Amino acid sequence: MLKKISTVIFAGSNNFSLAHLRSLFDSKYIIKAVLIKPDNLFCKKKDQRFSPIKKFAIRHNIPVLQTNNLNEKKFFIKISKIHADILIVSSYGLIIPSNILQLFCFGGINIHASLLPRWKGAAPIQWAILSGDSHTGISVIKMNSIIDSGKIIYQLTCPINQRDSTKTLSTKLIPISLQCMYQALNMLIYPQIKIKNFKKNIIQTNAPKIKKKDAKISWSLPVVYIDRLIRAFDPWPCCYFLINNHHIKIKKFSVTSFKKNRFKKGEIISISKKGIKINTKCGVLRIEKIKIPGKKTLHIKDIMNSNRKLFVQNEILP
Repeated sequence: MLKKISTVIFAGSNNFSLAHLRSLFDSKYIIKAVLIKPDNLFCKKKDQRFSPIKKFAIRHNIPVLQTNNLNEKKFFIKISKIHADILIVSSYGLIIPSNILQLFCFGGINIHASLLPRWKGAAPIQWAILSGDSHTGISVIKMNSIIDSGKIIYQLTCPINQRDSTKTLSTKLIPISLQCMYQALNMLIYPQIKIKNFKKNIIQTNAPKIKKKDAKISWSLPVVYIDRLIRAFDPWPCCYFLINNHHIKIKKFSVTSFKKNRFKKGEIISISKKGIKINTKCGVLRIEKIKIPGKKTLHIKDIMNSNRKLFVQNEILP
């Protein structure tokens, strides 16, 4: 008799993974529990201390499993009593030990937002944009105890356009990712389904976790890279530059030139209602909307009315 997948434990952390949990919840599959990392009790905003996965689980009465030590014996006993068919992982952030994967008759699958083995790791979407890739995609892999290294079950590609940010590209990837997830589940049940040949000779690259300190703009970089940096770090951690030791976040921008010129790196070339033009190693960036600490996002034309002295033409930014 053909064994089918009916019960699932889902592991995730963010809004991208939430789209998968929500879709599974509305499908034929039964969510027996969700696996998440511990709450962020140090977050200043109380409504952000719980992950979106936990909030969804609480609203829909789904049992929540939380730990930062998956090797703990008590946790192993707890998860072993659930008796789910498969573990589905999306943007979870911890390596699942092999003894836990063996608890599921169909093992575990990981839904990863890149064309593996390119961009293995925590921030594949950000690094694809940072590197100027023309396309990315979704890979569903059969999990093992090494991060993002299992056998690829299914894979689809997605183009990256020149204005894509992590926010917009994540949105584009969600329907592709859902398609990959359900196709992979079908292929586990019906192994006779033939999978297409995946791209060969893809060079393995790593996508390490992004940190807040990485978001500081260096004007000694060319504008083409600064453009990628701002888009890759939207919505988090959001790129910033310094004025009078204040972190000024960039909320809207455009590139006005890619050519080298006579101005110094970091020099404010002009200030107008359209924005502030700042010179880089090669090219000019125009900043149109900013967020000053403690204030809401404002257009530069509004800054000129309320805080004209904030920016000074020909000043060199650090």
